[in-house]
Amino acid sequence: MVFLYNFRVISANEDIFIKTKYRFISELEDFKEFAQTLTDDAGKAKVKSGKASSYTRYLIRLIIFYCETHRDNLEELSSFEAVKKLEKIKLDESFKAFNQESNRFYSATLSCYLAYVTSKNSDAEEIMDNQIISGLNNFENQAQVVKENESTYPVRLPKSRASKRKNNNVYSYPRNYVEAIEARRRCGWICEFNQEHKTFINIKDGKPYVEGHHLIPMAVQDYYDNTIDFADNIICLCPTCHRKIHYAVQSEKKEMLIKIFNEREKFYLQHGIEIDRKTLLSFYGIF
Repeated sequence: MVFLYNFRVISANEDIFIKTKYRFISELEDFKEFAQTLTDDAGKAKVKSGKASSYTRYLIRLIIFYCETHRDNLEELSSFEAVKKLEKIKLDESFKAFNQESNRFYSATLSCYLAYVTSKNSDAEEIMDNQIISGLNNFENQAQVVKENESTYPVRLPKSRASKRKNNNVYSYPRNYVEAIEARRRCGWICEFNQEHKTFINIKDGKPYVEGHHLIPMAVQDYYDNTIDFADNIICLCPTCHRKIHYAVQSEKKEMLIKIFNEREKFYLQHGIEIDRKTLLSFYGIF
């Protein structure tokens, strides 16, 4: 769908801007705080930056553009359904020129917004990730699972995502232990970022200890109709590199993500997943 819309500069003093701002005031303040944290973490601002406030104003304008072009309202901002709605604006041919005239601030705002929604959906999925790491260490039949699946992998076909399940009053997506074990088999139980990183022998399975990490985070599963819980999306890392991909400064994290993504990118379309480097980095708050 390609439509033409007369994009315009909307002043913060206009009635529609003010009404939209106060309709989502709580979430917009939360988004602004998140954007400020990303700016601080990037280490690019020597003094207090106004970029977070600018992102917030541009997000309000994007909401207005969407509602006007699609005659639809957003119920809330912290869902991937809302992200996909706002991203439809990029389909408008006139948006590209308008975005360029605005020094690409609209596209940067969309990237920041995608990172924000990912962050809002991360807590429950990180709990589940930690549970599967613990569960695999106590999975008694790993060798048998590997043997049974050696002849059938790699399987690269689109598969619909599972339904969320409630666990300790938190809803999250279930993980497939078979895919997690297959990911370890493929890498030979060696850290995929740096094969020189040695760990220790796991008492549970007699293999070098590695931890699985979904390159496209499970926190963004709602962004995709097909599952992202497959071996091609699970990277195996030593404990240090696993912490690094979560908590390192952006430059080091970006280096890891690009290196591993370049090795995996060709497989995603076979699973029915559209992903590029820019989108992946946005999931991690890098743009």
